[in-house]
Amino acid sequence: MTRQGIGDLPEICAAHGIKTVIISPGSRNAPLIISFTRNKKLNCLTITDERSAAYFAIGVAKATGEPVAMVCSSGTAALNYMPGIAEAFTKTFL
Repeated sequence: MTRQGIGDLPEICAAHGIKTVIISPGSRNAPLIISFTRNKKLNCLTITDERSAAYFAIGVAKATGEPVAMVCSSGTAALNYMPGIAEAFTKTFL
């Protein structure tokens, strides 16, 4: 992703109704983390364990009735989100 794209992504999320972003930090997603945390329209929460982060995001979405974005590093970090994403996919509240 380009620097411009990284800078635009948080604003695009906010424009589409995202208010909460769950961040699972890693060395490869540092530019995204910086970009998201600088955006004053977004409430960024850090949860280091991706498996827990995905289920936490489900809880936030259920409690607020709003979509939640998640940001993680590359590789297996994204795969660790998958059980929670699969669970969210089957929920009728989303």
